[in-house]
Order: sequence, then structure tokens, then C-alpha cells
Amino acid sequence: MHKTYIPKLDDLLGGGVKEGASIMFSASPGVDYEAFGYQMLNGRLDEGTSGFIFTNVEEPESIIYEFRSYGWDIESHIENGNLFFVDGSSPFLGMPSDQRYTVNDYSEIKDVVLNAIDDIPGGVGIINNLSVIIDYLGNGDTLEIVEAWNRKASELDVNLVYLFTEWDYEHELIDKLRESMDCVVNLRTIEERVIIGQGFMVANSAWSEPPSTMVLFFVVQPGGVKVYVPKILVTGPYNSGKSSFVRAIATKSVSVDRKALSAFPTTIAMDIGHLEYKGFMADIFGTPGQERFDMILDVLSREAVGAFILIDSTAPESFARAKEMIRKTRAEAIPKVVVANKQDLPGALSPEEIRARMKLGEDVPIVPASVTEGWGVREALDTLLGLLYGG
Repeated sequence: MHKTYIPKLDDLLGGGVKEGASIMFSASPGVDYEAFGYQMLNGRLDEGTSGFIFTNVEEPESIIYEFRSYGWDIESHIENGNLFFVDGSSPFLGMPSDQRYTVNDYSEIKDVVLNAIDDIPGGVGIINNLSVIIDYLGNGDTLEIVEAWNRKASELDVNLVYLFTEWDYEHELIDKLRESMDCVVNLRTIEERVIIGQGFMVANSAWSEPPSTMVLFFVVQPGGVKVYVPKILVTGPYNSGKSSFVRAIATKSVSVDRKALSAFPTTIAMDIGHLEYKGFMADIFGTPGQERFDMILDVLSREAVGAFILIDSTAPESFARAKEMIRKTRAEAIPKVVVANKQDLPGALSPEEIRARMKLGEDVPIVPASVTEGWGVREALDTLLGLLYGG
């Protein structure tokens, strides 16, 4: 198996892509899809694998520039001969090409790409873009060519990665193209509540039984494909450790406002943070714990897809308030993790005791933690992301 280097996709595929398998990223018009193929290629090149990029949508220099914008160095791989282009773009733009392979006429395309596959046994080839090939050659010729490429690639353990935009083609053609692939990943625009974004889902895989999970994603520069969680709440009673927890999980965070109460500063507005973790991206919103600020909880909870409920394990008298905040932030209806903080202090109740006191079902994970000591935080984060994406 080979990793795809696409966050969460390897998990959905049972570890990655099988040797010699073909994979098609099939995108609705307007969805960012090229980064999926390029990110997979970049990761494999860094492993020492050889590869090629067939391009009929832009000249090779533009693709090299695009790789740079993602923070990926492919020029060194080109220089050492591990990567080359099959240039099907420059000749049609009336520009000279000095690439290893050039397609001057689409009648040559089948044999030129077959020769390129011969050059990269065990490697990976990117076909960008399958839609343009259909536009030039029509349905029948395209299917015959794709099947020939896949047969050759399978013999040499080459992974062919097809980038495909689903324009208004005949349904029969799209169905046959999908059937000719070992794996198809759908890329779609999606709307969840009022959130409009992009998502991917494995439609089929010849070597695994992927779940029907739609994963939100963004394509960022630098960085490439990142799984994106629109908003995660961090809520809980006063003095449960919410601000410290936001700072612990966020790449960067800020408290909107602070005020000293006694000798201890406490958040009176909210904490805002940004998280990047294992390919996931999320915006973090920490709610105030005092009852006088409950009026803003409804605003903060809108569009939230997950929540951390922070509690002070040494203060069972605050558990009723914690359950009230779950209701006020609408966290009952979304995946949530209770973070049993301050487990390092004397008198801390165990997760089992907390579950009994709060009357929580077994479907709500309770993760013991000491935010100030730095343990339990990663486990809580992994647990919530697992609930969100089935990991």
C-alpha cells in the first residue's frame, strides 16, 4: 500500500492506495481538485518514487510555480530525473517544449503516455486533465485509451491518478469511466446548515470498503489539502480551564477581552483560536463561563460542528452548570467530548464517577486531563476528531 498524503483519505481507504491501482478524483465544476493529485505525487517523490505529470491544461512552468506556492520542491526531483512532464499543453499554445515527452497531436496521446508509464515502474503518474482528453477524442476513444493505460500501469505497479472535472457529459460515459478505475473519490461543493464549502468522499475502492463519509476540506497555500472543521466550541463552567485549553490546542489564539476578578484573571468575552493538527484545520471558540454572559452563547454556537465541555474534576458542584451550558450551546445535538480537567489535583473525581454524577450516556467520551500539566489535551483532540470523521 502507498500513502496518498491526503489527510483522512488514507484512513478511509484502509491505509492508502494499492500498488498498481488507478484512482480518479472526480470533481464538480468549480471545486479545487488539482492539489489532490499533486499532493499525492509530492509525497511519493519525497519517498524516492519516480513519477510524471501529463498536462493538457497548463504548461509545465505554470505547474512548477503551483508546486512552489504549496511549499513543495519538485525542481530538485526534476533535476535528478525522478520527475518529468508529458507536455500536452505547450504545442497547442504554439510554444516550444523541451520536456521528455511531448504530445503534438491527440492521435499520439495513447502511445506517448504508455511510454511514460514504462519509464516509472513502481511510480505514480498524474493525468491532468481527463476532461480535456474527452473533449478532443470523444467517448469511445477516451475509454479505450484509459483502459490501456490502466492495464500497463497495473503490470508495472504504477499508480495512475486521474484528475477529472464532471462537465455535462453523458451519464453512461461517466459511469464507464468510474467502472474502469480501481478507486473513485468524489469532490463536491456541499452545504451544511449555512456553511458552504467543499468536501470529498470515497465513492468506491477495489481493495477496501470505505465509509460513506463526506470530509470537508480547504486547499491552502502553502500547505495543500487540509481537512477543515468549520467551528469547534470550548465551553464549560467558570474556572474549568477553558482559556488554557484553547491555548493548548490552538496554533494561535487570542482572548477578546479580560478582566481581573480577585487575584485571578478570567475570560469575560471569549477566546478565539485556530487549530492545525494532523491535516485538520479548525476555528476554536471558547465561551465565557459566567451566567451573566449566557446571552452570547447562542451566537457562539451557531454553525458549530463539535464541542469540548471543560469541567473541574474537583468541583462536582459545578457539574449542573456544565450540563446547562451543553444545552445553551446546543451541544446536545453535535459530537462532544467532556474534558475532565484538573485530574492532577487532590480530590479529583474519576471519569466513571463524573459520568455517574452528570448522568451522561456512554456515547459521550470523558477524557481525563490536566491542561496546566499538558496531558490529556491531545487525547481529547483525537477523540473529538474521531467522532467528527469516524477515525
